[in-house]
Amino acid sequence: MKHKKQRGQKRKLNALLANINQIQPFQNTDCQYEHFHVPCSRFISSPKTYGKIKTQFCRAWLDKTAEVIERKPDHLSFCKVVALIDEFDLWESQIIIFYDKNYYNSFWSRTSGAQTWEPIENQGRSFIQERHIESTLKEKCYLETIDDFEYFHKTILWFYGDIL
Repeated sequence: MKHKKQRGQKRKLNALLANINQIQPFQNTDCQYEHFHVPCSRFISSPKTYGKIKTQFCRAWLDKTAEVIERKPDHLSFCKVVALIDEFDLWESQIIIFYDKNYYNSFWSRTSGAQTWEPIENQGRSFIQERHIESTLKEKCYLETIDDFEYFHKTILWFYGDIL
């Protein structure tokens, strides 16, 4: 079963893109933050999904982030918009809107025993350049390590938008 093809990729991508366009930001501005997960099944993270499909998703995700940044309401005292792309598991990507300055500042500090984020100097590497995506959003990269007794996981997280 692990060798099965990923069927209907174009149809699933079109549904995903339509769902991304329907994301409605700024609905819960009284909270510390609001976040949106990838609105589809895990097909986007499958190793059988074509690279072009994954690139189209990333492009749409960053375009939606740029759109949300442009549409920030003026009446909010603090509002930062950030796109998170998990390089190895695109389905775990998010768009996060921060409404609380303290929460935003503490968000970037992940140094607990179970989870750490280590900033990676890009050293000429850029996720969006590798995928030939044009974007004016600022880019920052972290190595995330989760070590919780029976579970160990490392991944590379790319952040775009209103980042530190």
